[in-house]
Amino acid sequence: MLQIDHIYEFLYQELFNKFSVYHLPGGVPKISNLTHSDIYLFTKFLGNPEIFFYDQEPIIPSIIDQYFLLKHMNKDNTIVCVSEHSEEVNQYKKLYYFFHGFAALDWYRGYYALNYNKSIVKQYNYDFISFNRIITDDRSYRIYFVSLLKEQGLLERGQVSFNVTDNLFDDWRDETGNSKSKLSKQARQHAEKYLVDIDKLIIDRAELHGSASANIPRTINSWFSPDHNQPPNVEAFWHVVTETVFYYGKMHLTEKIFKPIVSKQPFMLLAAPGNLAYLKSYGFKTFNSVIDESYDLIQDNDLRIEAVVNQLHWYCNLTLGEKTDIIQQLEPIIDYNFHHFYGEFQQIITNELLTNTKTLFKEIGYDDSHINYTNIHHVLTR
Repeated sequence: MLQIDHIYEFLYQELFNKFSVYHLPGGVPKISNLTHSDIYLFTKFLGNPEIFFYDQEPIIPSIIDQYFLLKHMNKDNTIVCVSEHSEEVNQYKKLYYFFHGFAALDWYRGYYALNYNKSIVKQYNYDFISFNRIITDDRSYRIYFVSLLKEQGLLERGQVSFNVTDNLFDDWRDETGNSKSKLSKQARQHAEKYLVDIDKLIIDRAELHGSASANIPRTINSWFSPDHNQPPNVEAFWHVVTETVFYYGKMHLTEKIFKPIVSKQPFMLLAAPGNLAYLKSYGFKTFNSVIDESYDLIQDNDLRIEAVVNQLHWYCNLTLGEKTDIIQQLEPIIDYNFHHFYGEFQQIITNELLTNTKTLFKEIGYDDSHINYTNIHHVLTR
């Protein structure tokens, strides 16, 4: 299996070694004050198009265009590798592949051994868990989500993190006090009313850096609670995934959606409209047999959050017997998703990458007869 840290080197070596290939160190774009060290060039080839891997974060034209200017890339003759479907990417010559799927397969490969025989049907101390590390700018919708949990008395029914970044100066009040925030006026007012006594909510650690994306807290002795005395009990049934993209009309999912799948949990998804269906297009199953998943179709941002919280409220207020019935009903779906992730999913995203690459080469008239696609497929799926 390919380590995700080597993916650009591998793709350059196997597919694009006759192109000028750029990627971002660390994969995360800078918003301002770019320097030449903020974009990496494998090699420079004249004649063939340039390829720019901008595939870890969503495409924001005002940001990506700064890189085109920095490296004097011809926008009309540069192929942008993306991990989203959206109107924004259609203005570029693009190659789509599911970067975050490959990342999750690498980061979570060890969870198969940990969870393959994990029991699902049992009593849970918590009804749900939800990680909300960053709460500013594009992720500010998480403030309203947690505010609704507080209003409906659901915080004590779940394990919820909130504002646990390594920046000690982040404060949700800065977002609600910002008239340019993506939060609606109603959402800002709601948070100011219900979150007045909350600064942080901690599941396992008070500060987490960006690499926390590759970790899933577990109830084992190596994970300690904030008082360093007892390991936290982070086991819960539902997992509410608060994705990176929420405000933009994009089909874009990250490793976050795969955390409940490899942990053998059902999930509710807070993302841009349509992303639940986007996940299902890769063969995963969801949970509309017991909850109303029409939230995935709601265009209004506040109403979409409220719809998910309403489903949580319904579940949390069931009797113990009713919850047990639901757990038993969802067990086959949870088990299917777990084995699909570690099985067919890897084949699906590999076939998609290679098929899209062949289509691209045909469109630009590039002779790919020297490429051993069968061998590449074998390496990516072994």
